[in-house]
Amino acid sequence: MKKKILTILLISTMVATLVAGCGKSTTSGNGAGKDSTEKKEISVLVESGGPGESVAKSTAAEFEKETGYKVVVDAVPYSGMYDKLSTEINSKSAVHDVATLDVLWLPAFQNALLPLNDLAADDVKSDFLPTLVDGGTLNGSLYGFPMWINAKVLIYRTDLFNDATNKSAFKAKYGYDLIVPTTWQQYKDVAEFFTKDGMNGTAVFGAANGDTVCSWLDHAAQAGANSLVLDKDNKVLVNQAPYVEALQYLCDLYNKGYAPKETLSVASTEAEEMFKNGKLAMQLNWSHQYPSAYAALPGKVGVAPMIGGSSGVAATTGPWYESVLKTSKNQDIAKKYVKFMYDHNEDYMEAALKIAGRKSVYEKYSTQPGNEHLNAVLTTLAAKQSQNRPATAHWTEIEEVLYGAIQNSLAGKATPQEALDDAKTKIEAIVQ
Repeated sequence: MKKKILTILLISTMVATLVAGCGKSTTSGNGAGKDSTEKKEISVLVESGGPGESVAKSTAAEFEKETGYKVVVDAVPYSGMYDKLSTEINSKSAVHDVATLDVLWLPAFQNALLPLNDLAADDVKSDFLPTLVDGGTLNGSLYGFPMWINAKVLIYRTDLFNDATNKSAFKAKYGYDLIVPTTWQQYKDVAEFFTKDGMNGTAVFGAANGDTVCSWLDHAAQAGANSLVLDKDNKVLVNQAPYVEALQYLCDLYNKGYAPKETLSVASTEAEEMFKNGKLAMQLNWSHQYPSAYAALPGKVGVAPMIGGSSGVAATTGPWYESVLKTSKNQDIAKKYVKFMYDHNEDYMEAALKIAGRKSVYEKYSTQPGNEHLNAVLTTLAAKQSQNRPATAHWTEIEEVLYGAIQNSLAGKATPQEALDDAKTKIEAIVQ
């Protein structure tokens, strides 16, 4: 009898324990109700090897001290970030709370991201660098807080431009003083002049990647293109006059020998290495290449805003944002993290690329030696023709068509007009 009573008591205890377990509070969508035994952490997806990774890691301890939440940094190479996030979103699994995103990916992931309008009062957005609000806003909602923004600027050899012999020879040949170029014609003249003695005057991006497309779009905007590549109704614009003029300009620089013969495999990294190795007199490259060149060639490197065409200075921008995933079980904490990182935007200036996303940060650091590229970026971004690439979920496919067209034209397989007519047809099939 005693054994029977003991058995009944034991079973009752087990049932009570199971009921209590079933009734334990679970994590809600905003992170409320988290049991004390559950891990208090958020996962952040970043690009490996970049400033996003280094800053996320260097600030993690402070965020944990402030909130009690550990930051788990998941660093993935750029080439794998899009696919990893796509897989996560399609499976509707909550792996990451925050993701660092190239502006090009925002349209594709829009429906999986949490709007952040409540974090972005007017006084906050007023400190975003130009084009950052537009780049992060889709259908009236802000889906990302800026980490940094980049644009191409003119990086040049000051020792060559300041050389008295070069000044005299240039003026004798072209009829005006050797100056840091601000227009297409001046840039072409200077590129021609410095193409000698094993050096090319400049580089043209012709590799099969996004650098090539961005470089061409820089010049298309300078020639008057607006609403780059697509208009608001998804009409394809790439074979219109500004785009053709821009591609012809690049072809002229290459075909006349002012750019290296290996142009079809040159992008930003290759151009920077050529410049640092004394093979280029100038380059139109992403601004973050300036600190590296400045360090490699001390006292010999200068930087200026992007050159201008018939419609003035212009550049396509390269912003990155931090966004919150809708599947996050810690949305409130994830939003706090995004705002925390925005408040630490200055930390990106201490990272390798020396670029950030806030006007106040650029203005503070632009006075320091080695950061002259910041003023060049501010001037370039402030130009009315500087703009973002189109907000479309099809950009990866479109970009592939465009760099193919640019390469065909540079290689002489088609005229700029023929190459871009063909590109228009292919892009229409993608977006319609």
